[in-house]
Amino acid sequence: MSTTATREGRSPGEPSTTPPFGTRARRFFRAHPAAFAAILTVVMLVVNIAMQPQFGPVQQLAAFAPLALAAMATAAAVIGGGIDLSISAQMTLSSILLTGYFTPVGLGGYVAIPILIMIGALVGALNGLIAVVLRLPPIVASLASMFILTGINLRLAPTPVILFDGWVLDLAKQVWFVPGSILTIGLPLAGWYLLVRGAYGRNLYAVGGNDTTAFSAGVHVNLVRVVSYAVGGAIAAVGGIALTALVSSADASSSSSYVIGAITAIALGGISMMGGRGGMLGAVAGAAVIFLVQNMLTLFGVSQVWLNLVFGALLLFAVIIGAVMAAPRKEKHA
Repeated sequence: MSTTATREGRSPGEPSTTPPFGTRARRFFRAHPAAFAAILTVVMLVVNIAMQPQFGPVQQLAAFAPLALAAMATAAAVIGGGIDLSISAQMTLSSILLTGYFTPVGLGGYVAIPILIMIGALVGALNGLIAVVLRLPPIVASLASMFILTGINLRLAPTPVILFDGWVLDLAKQVWFVPGSILTIGLPLAGWYLLVRGAYGRNLYAVGGNDTTAFSAGVHVNLVRVVSYAVGGAIAAVGGIALTALVSSADASSSSSYVIGAITAIALGGISMMGGRGGMLGAVAGAAVIFLVQNMLTLFGVSQVWLNLVFGALLLFAVIIGAVMAAPRKEKHA
């Protein structure tokens, strides 16, 4: 007697082995951490365009770039198991140096870019060294760095400094027929993926996932973490350039403007706050959600006072979703 099998490879009468939808969804989002934020971005973008027919892509991308870069810079340290709350202050420092110090002495041209990136990497590395060498909790070390950098920014620019002309202003528009924000976001993104495709990337995710195991495998945990902070500082320097292009000025009072938004963005983007999971595309997607939500609140006439409340709610939502997606599946026992 012959039996026929169903498409799932089971005999007639056997119970289905197809996992329930919730399990399949969890597996999908666990395998693709940025997918949830990407789906939200598409939905929010459609709503924004429907509500705002004059949704100028070049201008919107220019406004989006500083937040995206702040999220990317923060993500670099978080993936390695740390955190840097001073990224926003580092961006402001880069903006102040470019606008108030480099440009007046003739260094405002393209030569300023590598100088600012090197300064940003140095500041980031110092933050990493403080956390690693002194063995301080990363959140405490970076919070102290944020206050120190905020004080330095206020000393360097006690009043806002206006930038009247220069190449950096073109980044808020177009450069060689390409939106300037595509360059400020895309080049650091490409640099990151070149960096993590090799041995450093494997070591970084290993350290973020379990630093004890990584150390036992011969990975130089401290060096890997310090480099991740340095990379974050370099990206923050580019973020400072994008910020200058957007507002045509440098203002020390903006030193903490992107802290909450950046952390919320990386949590929404599927980057584990414990490290070892997620990537830069998730950070950009999460930042896009934050930016589009902020746009919608503005369209609805919601006061900016409520922004922190919304960001806090989104952060809590993202952390809960991340915990649910990362939770191990409970096996049923007969």
